[in-house]
Amino acid sequence: MSDPDRGAPPEKGHLSPEDIAEFKRRASELGTRIDSVQAGKQAEIEEQQDRANRSRGMAYGLRMSSELVAAILVGGFAGYMLDTWLGTMPWLSLVFIMLGFSAGVLNILRAFKRMQAEIEAQKNFEIGRSVPDDDNDR
Repeated sequence: MSDPDRGAPPEKGHLSPEDIAEFKRRASELGTRIDSVQAGKQAEIEEQQDRANRSRGMAYGLRMSSELVAAILVGGFAGYMLDTWLGTMPWLSLVFIMLGFSAGVLNILRAFKRMQAEIEAQKNFEIGRSVPDDDNDR
């Protein structure tokens, strides 16, 4: 005997088992493609952030080194001018070079603290804080 339902279109609102299986297969493929696209975009975003952080690090390094050199040069120039005006060669030059060096180091420390605060705010974590380990918990 032949089955009268075989080959006939399903009733409205009902899917045949083949249609359900095809739908599940397509939904699974779509989920896989969406996951791969999202993973690719996430990797691209992380790569861009890494490049930006490296660029920012180089910029900070150049800025800090130029601040140190500039402070030493300004101190040395001021000391030299005072030495020539007062006739105390080389004492004021040496003192002002040391003052310039000290000012440059202070500028570097301030800039580093600002940079550290920016990174902590961006990453939502604390740098350089001690974390209790298993030995300290006892």
